[in-house]
Amino acid sequence: MTGTVIDAGDGVTHIFPVCDSYVIGSCVKNIPLAGRDMTNYILQSLKDRGEKFPAEDSNEIAARIKEKFGYVCTDVVKEYAKFDKKKIEEGKFVQSTRFKKLVHKTLTNKMVSVDVGYESFLAPEMFFHPVSCENRAEKDILFLFRNSSTRTSS
Repeated sequence: MTGTVIDAGDGVTHIFPVCDSYVIGSCVKNIPLAGRDMTNYILQSLKDRGEKFPAEDSNEIAARIKEKFGYVCTDVVKEYAKFDKKKIEEGKFVQSTRFKKLVHKTLTNKMVSVDVGYESFLAPEMFFHPVSCENRAEKDILFLFRNSSTRTSS
């Protein structure tokens, strides 16, 4: 095997093993976890945290957060620690500067500001730990990657 292509679409993610520029079709794997699941996770996280935004803009706001702020981290615990650091200014705790702001223009031409925090790295984490989210995926992307690559090497 000379490479792997991972295609995360809206509803399903495919893993394509490649050997000498050819896809090995019999080894293609998929996982029923993709962009829509990340968007829904972000939306639910924002609602759980009490962020206020119009319902008709909710999916667009969550999708923008996913696309603009989403990233994969190597250590979730360390990433939490970065976000949880609090500074003390004038005897009061101040929120970490790691939180970002998304400013969104609603369908009614009003401006809405949303704090973006943990969901920026927790949403992509569902690909590596699908059990942690309410989804139909049984295997994580790394298992499928190893499974597709070991099958091609024999």
